[in-house]
Amino acid sequence: MSNTIKFFFNACLCASILCIGSSCKDTDEFLTPENKSNTNVDNYFNFSTSQDIDLIVDYSDFEIYGPVLFGIYTTNPIVNEGTLSEYLNEDIEPIFEAYTDENGKFDATVSLPSYARVLHIVTGNVFIGLRRTMVEVVNGEAKVKVEPSAPAASRATRAPGPGVDTDDIETSMYNLWYIVDKDYKKGNVELRSDGSYYAKSSSTPKQICKKWFTPLGTWNSATGHPNYLMSSPSLSNEVINGMFDAICKALKSGSTCNEQYRAGADLTLIKDSEVFLTALGSFTWWNSSLGYYYYTEGNKPKDIMDLNIIMLFPNTQDGKRDSSWNYQNNIGMNRGDEIQLMYYPNIANGGDLSGATATFPKGTKIGFILKANAWGMIDADHSIYDVAYVKDKKNGVRKYNVWASSTDGLTFAAINSWHTGDFTKPNPNGESRSAKFSYEDKNGNIYTIISFEDACNDKDYDDVIFAVNPANAFVEPPKVEQGKATNYGVYAFEDMWPGQGDYDMNDVVVDFKHEKYFNGSNISKEVFYYTTYQNYVTRQSGLALKLTPQATATITTKKIVNGKTSSATFTKDGNYYYLAEDITAELETTYVFEVKYNSAQPLTNLAVAQPFIWRDEDGRRWEVHIPYEEPSPLMDKNYFGTEADCSDLSKGRYYVRSGNYPFAFYLDGGKAEYLQDILNRENESMPIDTFFPKFIGWSTSNGENNKDWYLHHK
Repeated sequence: MSNTIKFFFNACLCASILCIGSSCKDTDEFLTPENKSNTNVDNYFNFSTSQDIDLIVDYSDFEIYGPVLFGIYTTNPIVNEGTLSEYLNEDIEPIFEAYTDENGKFDATVSLPSYARVLHIVTGNVFIGLRRTMVEVVNGEAKVKVEPSAPAASRATRAPGPGVDTDDIETSMYNLWYIVDKDYKKGNVELRSDGSYYAKSSSTPKQICKKWFTPLGTWNSATGHPNYLMSSPSLSNEVINGMFDAICKALKSGSTCNEQYRAGADLTLIKDSEVFLTALGSFTWWNSSLGYYYYTEGNKPKDIMDLNIIMLFPNTQDGKRDSSWNYQNNIGMNRGDEIQLMYYPNIANGGDLSGATATFPKGTKIGFILKANAWGMIDADHSIYDVAYVKDKKNGVRKYNVWASSTDGLTFAAINSWHTGDFTKPNPNGESRSAKFSYEDKNGNIYTIISFEDACNDKDYDDVIFAVNPANAFVEPPKVEQGKATNYGVYAFEDMWPGQGDYDMNDVVVDFKHEKYFNGSNISKEVFYYTTYQNYVTRQSGLALKLTPQATATITTKKIVNGKTSSATFTKDGNYYYLAEDITAELETTYVFEVKYNSAQPLTNLAVAQPFIWRDEDGRRWEVHIPYEEPSPLMDKNYFGTEADCSDLSKGRYYVRSGNYPFAFYLDGGKAEYLQDILNRENESMPIDTFFPKFIGWSTSNGENNKDWYLHHK
């Protein structure tokens, strides 16, 4: 393998072997005779819950822009997989996350929980879509090449053919401003050969917004592709590709978009300026229509009928969605297509388009609206009232009546049976249906990106995406966060070493989270979180951390108490940090270590972090570490080899003992919530296998059986 990922816990776990020395007595009073199998001096068991896997993941056959984030799961995390309403169950945590290189390839040795045998490799990369691939771990290897799916069957939503130039929306775009017949009656709906439904309304539908204006020009009647595009786009390919990378960091198909991006504020010009819109992609099966409007401070529209909407893209479908329908070449938008917006100062006066100018005044607020599936809802013969329906297998017929606005409070969803809640009210969630974030290029120019959610059945906000430029012309939306991957674990320590313990493994429990921030496929920053939990014990123990960066870095320390974060200063001795002298005084405190590198580092250069417990006893330093982990220089080594300890310092064996229970362990991919039973005061002094019956089978089989023991409790 070309790379080896040295996770912080490798040094703790890969050598955590229990020495069964013939001079050590078996003092486990809780073990029954049939469980005392680890007494042979030649029988060594590694209490590690991790395994090293040679992992190859390859997305290079996809059209991608920069590194691809993927996660590894041990169960399928996708709900309604393979349907239009699929989404990622965010309550299921991945056991591992990372980014590929710029070409979509990942090739490294990684550490995964030992129980992970069948891997579900999932990406929500916007340009790939929500996609899951399964692979089995065989002989320490897992290799998968993910390939695009073949396009689904053709679905003609409009008449095929070359089409003609038109700006006619009175007939072909009728559903832009009317609610379609929502009084569905079984006898009035006819099934088409392609599986969709249609109905001809017998009554006049309700108008919800004004007729859209089309002063910018004409479009192709078959595809909806505009004839008023800029002949020389203002954005370079380098800038557009940088925006694509920012999109992949800001949005994740099937997952909830970051709340800070879903702000309700429309764009505000900070200077007189021309305004351009650049299409960046359509990641949906729907053919929707996009328009814009504008207003001034203090004149925010209160109703959709207040909007004077100007057509931008009659059809936002770019045909790039993997496994999408074949739209008879009716592609209405290509990535990089650019349109110049025009300012009509008198448009509020009954649609007066006089006095048009390319320059928008400073302080103008610009909003956008997306009519969901407006282009696709019209039948091939362009009948005015002919409305397409799609049947949802579970909930029956779903009717598309969604106007998604960037202005807070103006999104309207008349009926949407795919999601719980009341969708008969405007903007049922009290928020806009657009996300806004910024991209900064290498020259410090800041561009605004807007992405739309075209319905109300999910919140990934990746259906239609575009940039609004020029740079530095608008009040800046939030900047895109760095790419981030997260891993979890939990430590448990016995505080009676070197004597015999009760092996409830709850004396000190430390929940762990490790975040890696990416610059491309390299690491720019790591953040370590340690949260303390403890059962009711009489001995005082402190918590310490040995943190060793493998490259030049700045380390910042913080505390989180009751949800509030503050800076923190800890006693420090070289690479050793002493977080607390008495954990009982700081229960449920989170200690944060941020390691920011001077230059981005490969995954092979991750910091090594090793938590341990300590105290001073009559002037002697006492410590307990993960088995085989070397103590600090302050440790009194005279403790070793006494009572139940079987350490052999000459061979570098620390904190080992005979029997089936360790003094400490790390649960790879575990969380403190898994140990809730042993953290219960009523269960004090009960050995861990009382609540995790698979533990002894794991221990006595030298880790060959019950690898997932900590996922199963009574």
